[in-house]
Amino acid sequence: MRKTKSLLLILFMLSTYNFVEAQNIRVLPPSTSNLSDDAATTLYNRLNQAVSLNGIGSTDNSNKFLMIPSVIVTSIETTTTTPINYVAELEITIYIVDNDKKLLFSQGTLVKKSVAENETKAVMEAVKSLKARDPKLKKIITVAKDKIIEYYNTECDNVIKTINAYLDMEMYDEALNELNAIPQIDELTGCYDNTLNILNKISQEQQTASQNSIKNSNPDVSWVNN
Repeated sequence: MRKTKSLLLILFMLSTYNFVEAQNIRVLPPSTSNLSDDAATTLYNRLNQAVSLNGIGSTDNSNKFLMIPSVIVTSIETTTTTPINYVAELEITIYIVDNDKKLLFSQGTLVKKSVAENETKAVMEAVKSLKARDPKLKKIITVAKDKIIEYYNTECDNVIKTINAYLDMEMYDEALNELNAIPQIDELTGCYDNTLNILNKISQEQQTASQNSIKNSNPDVSWVNN
Protein backbone atom coordinates (compact mmCIF):
# COMPACT_ATOMS: atom_id res chain seq x y z
CA MET A 1 0.00 0.00 0.00
CA ARG A 2 2.83 2.36 0.93
CA LYS A 3 4.57 1.60 -2.38
CA THR A 4 1.34 2.32 -4.26
CA LYS A 5 0.96 5.70 -2.54
CA SER A 6 4.58 6.56 -3.28
CA LEU A 7 4.13 5.64 -6.94
CA LEU A 8 0.99 7.75 -7.21
CA LEU A 9 2.80 10.69 -5.62
CA ILE A 10 5.68 10.38 -8.08
CA LEU A 11 3.30 10.18 -11.03
CA PHE A 12 1.44 13.25 -9.79
CA MET A 13 4.68 15.22 -9.43
CA LEU A 14 5.82 14.19 -12.89
CA SER A 15 2.51 15.13 -14.47
CA THR A 16 2.62 18.52 -12.76
CA TYR A 17 6.22 19.05 -13.83
CA ASN A 18 5.45 18.30 -17.48
CA PHE A 19 2.37 20.43 -17.52
CA VAL A 20 3.88 23.60 -16.14
CA GLU A 21 7.40 23.21 -17.49
CA ALA A 22 8.04 26.83 -18.38
CA GLN A 23 10.40 27.02 -21.30
CA ASN A 24 10.32 30.75 -21.72
CA ILE A 25 10.49 31.81 -25.38
CA ARG A 26 7.68 31.38 -27.88
CA VAL A 27 8.76 31.30 -31.51
CA LEU A 28 6.20 32.95 -33.76
CA PRO A 29 5.63 31.49 -37.23
CA PRO A 30 7.26 33.59 -39.95
CA SER A 31 5.02 35.40 -42.41
CA THR A 32 4.32 33.48 -45.62
CA SER A 33 4.19 36.66 -47.70
CA ASN A 34 7.81 36.10 -48.79
CA LEU A 35 7.98 32.37 -48.20
CA SER A 36 6.10 29.28 -49.26
CA ASP A 37 4.26 27.40 -46.52
CA ASP A 38 6.95 24.70 -46.56
CA ALA A 39 9.79 27.21 -46.26
CA ALA A 40 8.01 29.03 -43.43
CA THR A 41 7.49 25.74 -41.58
CA THR A 42 11.14 24.78 -42.06
CA LEU A 43 12.32 28.12 -40.67
CA TYR A 44 9.90 27.87 -37.73
CA ASN A 45 11.21 24.40 -36.85
CA ARG A 46 14.85 25.48 -37.12
CA LEU A 47 14.29 28.43 -34.81
CA ASN A 48 12.55 26.24 -32.23
CA GLN A 49 15.50 23.86 -32.35
CA ALA A 50 17.92 26.76 -31.91
CA VAL A 51 16.10 28.09 -28.86
CA SER A 52 16.06 24.66 -27.22
CA LEU A 53 19.73 24.00 -28.03
CA ASN A 54 20.76 27.17 -26.26
CA GLY A 55 19.44 26.21 -22.85
CA ILE A 56 16.22 28.16 -22.68
CA GLY A 57 13.66 26.10 -24.61
CA SER A 58 10.67 27.00 -26.76
CA THR A 59 7.05 27.11 -25.68
CA ASP A 60 3.55 27.87 -26.92
CA ASN A 61 1.98 28.43 -23.49
CA SER A 62 3.12 32.02 -22.92
CA ASN A 63 3.11 35.16 -25.02
CA LYS A 64 5.49 37.14 -22.82
CA PHE A 65 8.87 36.37 -24.36
CA LEU A 66 8.68 36.05 -28.14
CA MET A 67 11.09 35.29 -30.96
CA ILE A 68 9.84 37.09 -34.04
CA PRO A 69 11.36 36.17 -37.43
CA SER A 70 11.13 38.50 -40.40
CA VAL A 71 12.26 37.36 -43.85
CA ILE A 72 13.07 39.51 -46.87
CA VAL A 73 14.01 37.97 -50.20
CA THR A 74 16.63 40.52 -51.20
CA SER A 75 17.35 39.07 -54.62
CA ILE A 76 16.69 36.22 -57.00
CA GLU A 77 19.05 36.04 -59.96
CA THR A 78 19.61 33.60 -62.77
CA THR A 79 22.94 31.97 -63.48
CA THR A 80 24.69 32.07 -66.85
CA THR A 81 24.92 28.29 -66.91
CA THR A 82 22.93 25.83 -68.98
CA PRO A 83 20.50 24.77 -67.69
CA ILE A 84 19.68 28.01 -65.92
CA ASN A 85 19.65 27.96 -62.14
CA TYR A 86 18.33 30.51 -59.66
CA VAL A 87 20.30 32.15 -56.89
CA ALA A 88 18.18 33.35 -53.95
CA GLU A 89 19.47 35.62 -51.19
CA LEU A 90 17.50 36.13 -47.97
CA GLU A 91 17.79 38.40 -44.99
CA ILE A 92 16.40 36.66 -41.91
CA THR A 93 16.01 39.13 -39.07
CA ILE A 94 15.36 37.78 -35.59
CA TYR A 95 13.88 39.80 -32.74
CA ILE A 96 13.55 38.50 -29.18
CA VAL A 97 11.27 40.66 -27.07
CA ASP A 98 9.33 41.00 -23.84
CA ASN A 99 6.01 41.61 -25.51
CA ASP A 100 4.22 42.58 -22.30
CA LYS A 101 6.65 45.39 -21.54
CA LYS A 102 7.38 46.22 -25.21
CA LEU A 103 11.11 45.68 -24.67
CA LEU A 104 13.57 44.50 -27.30
CA PHE A 105 16.08 42.10 -25.74
CA SER A 106 18.16 41.24 -28.80
CA GLN A 107 18.08 41.24 -32.57
CA GLY A 108 20.24 40.28 -35.53
CA THR A 109 20.10 39.63 -39.24
CA LEU A 110 21.41 36.52 -40.93
CA VAL A 111 22.05 36.56 -44.68
CA LYS A 112 21.53 33.24 -46.43
CA LYS A 113 22.02 32.33 -50.08
CA SER A 114 21.41 29.20 -52.13
CA VAL A 115 21.12 27.92 -55.72
CA ALA A 116 18.44 25.64 -57.19
CA GLU A 117 16.66 24.88 -60.43
CA ASN A 118 13.69 27.14 -59.68
CA GLU A 119 12.94 30.19 -57.54
CA THR A 120 10.80 28.41 -54.95
CA LYS A 121 13.39 25.73 -54.34
CA ALA A 122 16.22 28.28 -54.21
CA VAL A 123 14.41 30.16 -51.44
CA MET A 124 13.74 26.88 -49.60
CA GLU A 125 17.39 25.85 -49.83
CA ALA A 126 18.46 29.26 -48.51
CA VAL A 127 16.14 28.79 -45.51
CA LYS A 128 17.49 25.28 -44.95
CA SER A 129 21.04 26.64 -44.92
CA LEU A 130 20.22 28.33 -41.59
CA LYS A 131 21.33 25.76 -39.05
CA ALA A 132 20.01 25.56 -35.51
CA ARG A 133 23.62 25.79 -34.25
CA ASP A 134 24.47 28.89 -36.30
CA PRO A 135 26.86 30.96 -34.09
CA LYS A 136 25.19 34.27 -34.92
CA LEU A 137 21.77 32.85 -34.09
CA LYS A 138 23.19 31.44 -30.86
CA LYS A 139 24.46 34.89 -29.88
CA ILE A 140 21.04 36.48 -30.47
CA ILE A 141 19.44 33.87 -28.20
CA THR A 142 22.07 33.93 -25.45
CA VAL A 143 22.00 37.74 -25.22
CA ALA A 144 18.23 37.56 -24.69
CA LYS A 145 18.60 34.65 -22.26
CA ASP A 146 21.03 36.62 -20.09
CA LYS A 147 18.64 39.58 -19.97
CA ILE A 148 15.71 37.32 -19.05
CA ILE A 149 17.72 35.72 -16.23
CA GLU A 150 18.74 39.17 -14.99
CA TYR A 151 15.09 40.27 -15.09
CA TYR A 152 13.91 37.41 -12.89
CA ASN A 153 16.87 37.68 -10.54
CA THR A 154 15.78 41.23 -9.71
CA GLU A 155 12.02 41.10 -10.29
CA CYS A 156 10.93 37.62 -9.17
CA ASP A 157 9.12 38.87 -6.06
CA ASN A 158 7.21 41.44 -8.10
CA VAL A 159 6.35 38.84 -10.73
CA ILE A 160 4.94 36.53 -8.04
CA LYS A 161 2.88 39.41 -6.66
CA THR A 162 1.55 40.14 -10.14
CA ILE A 163 0.55 36.51 -10.68
CA ASN A 164 -1.26 36.40 -7.34
CA ALA A 165 -3.02 39.68 -8.14
CA TYR A 166 -4.27 38.20 -11.40
CA LEU A 167 -5.54 35.15 -9.54
CA ASP A 168 -7.36 37.34 -7.01
CA MET A 169 -9.16 38.95 -9.96
CA GLU A 170 -9.75 35.50 -11.54
CA MET A 171 -7.70 36.56 -14.57
CA TYR A 172 -6.37 33.06 -15.15
CA ASP A 173 -5.06 33.54 -18.70
CA GLU A 174 -2.96 36.48 -17.58
CA ALA A 175 -1.72 34.61 -14.50
CA LEU A 176 -0.61 31.58 -16.47
CA ASN A 177 0.92 33.73 -19.19
CA GLU A 178 3.23 35.19 -16.50
CA LEU A 179 3.69 31.88 -14.72
CA ASN A 180 4.67 29.93 -17.81
CA ALA A 181 7.23 32.53 -18.83
CA ILE A 182 9.50 31.85 -15.84
CA PRO A 183 12.33 29.62 -17.10
CA GLN A 184 12.94 26.32 -15.38
CA ILE A 185 16.72 26.59 -15.39
CA ASP A 186 19.36 26.25 -12.67
CA GLU A 187 19.96 29.99 -12.43
CA LEU A 188 16.33 30.59 -11.47
CA THR A 189 15.44 27.49 -9.46
CA GLY A 190 14.23 29.52 -6.47
CA CYS A 191 11.96 31.75 -8.53
CA TYR A 192 10.51 28.82 -10.46
CA ASP A 193 9.95 26.75 -7.31
CA ASN A 194 7.89 29.58 -5.83
CA THR A 195 5.40 29.22 -8.67
CA LEU A 196 4.55 25.59 -7.88
CA ASN A 197 2.47 26.56 -4.84
CA ILE A 198 0.66 29.17 -6.90
CA LEU A 199 -0.36 26.54 -9.43
CA ASN A 200 -2.31 24.67 -6.75
CA LYS A 201 -4.70 27.61 -6.62
CA ILE A 202 -5.83 26.94 -10.19
CA SER A 203 -8.02 23.96 -11.04
CA GLN A 204 -6.84 21.51 -13.68
CA GLU A 205 -9.83 22.43 -15.86
CA GLN A 206 -8.99 26.13 -15.66
CA GLN A 207 -5.34 25.45 -16.43
CA THR A 208 -6.29 23.52 -19.55
CA ALA A 209 -8.72 26.21 -20.69
CA SER A 210 -6.18 28.98 -20.16
CA GLN A 211 -3.36 27.05 -21.80
CA ASN A 212 -5.51 26.52 -24.89
CA SER A 213 -6.50 30.18 -24.92
CA ILE A 214 -2.85 31.26 -24.86
CA LYS A 215 -1.81 28.76 -27.52
CA ASN A 216 -4.56 29.88 -29.89
CA SER A 217 -3.95 33.60 -29.41
CA ASN A 218 -2.13 35.83 -31.88
CA PRO A 219 0.04 38.24 -29.90
CA ASP A 220 0.19 41.81 -31.20
CA VAL A 221 3.79 42.55 -32.16
CA SER A 222 3.05 45.54 -34.37
CA TRP A 223 5.25 47.71 -32.12
CA VAL A 224 8.37 45.78 -33.12
CA ASN A 225 10.56 47.58 -35.67
CA ASN A 226 8.33 50.68 -35.61
